[in-house]
Amino acid sequence: MKTEIVPKSNTPKTKRGEDRQKKLLNTAIKVFLEHGYEGASLEKIILDAGGSRSTIYSLYGSKKGLFLACLKSLVEEVYFAYAEHYDESRPWEEELIVFGRVFLTSILDDRAVNTSRLIFSQAAKDPDIGNWYYTEGAELSYLCFAKVLENKLPLSLEELKPLAQHYIEMLKADLYMKRLCGVSVSLNDQIISDEVRLCADIFIKYLKSRMTQT
Repeated sequence: MKTEIVPKSNTPKTKRGEDRQKKLLNTAIKVFLEHGYEGASLEKIILDAGGSRSTIYSLYGSKKGLFLACLKSLVEEVYFAYAEHYDESRPWEEELIVFGRVFLTSILDDRAVNTSRLIFSQAAKDPDIGNWYYTEGAELSYLCFAKVLENKLPLSLEELKPLAQHYIEMLKADLYMKRLCGVSVSLNDQIISDEVRLCADIFIKYLKSRMTQT
């Protein structure tokens, strides 16, 4: 059975409303990254994006709600970037490579790295933010990729969830961790491709062995 590979998002019903909400979220992301969570003010966001406090409260409930909406928007960017490259007929071995390149390139972006730093620093002060991001970010990425693999492999979704998790975390283990920790690292398409190929080769070898045993 074919399954969706990206999460559904609640978006405004009109194009105008969608554009205004997108502008608000993009502005809020920029302000949060520039000033940190505590230093970001709704006044600054409203000044740059337009709208009003009542609009933000009606849409997101609070500054924290707006922050979580920004995180959701950033998470979905990765999913939809991959969805554009997805090919149902592509062999699963090749899909690992395609997914790996899109995913790793996305999380190595300056905005993604700085967002991760902001999340971790804020999660120490507000565990709700850390818990939310793990559930709606990390766990959701594992589930979405497990569904991709479910479309291509003779394994159940429950079997594939931990496998998808380990593949994604393997992709993050070197280049992303160096960027996150501020370690100087050279990045280009070839370096990213080589890292993805290494992770994919390890994963393919394990998965073929796993399927042979079942």
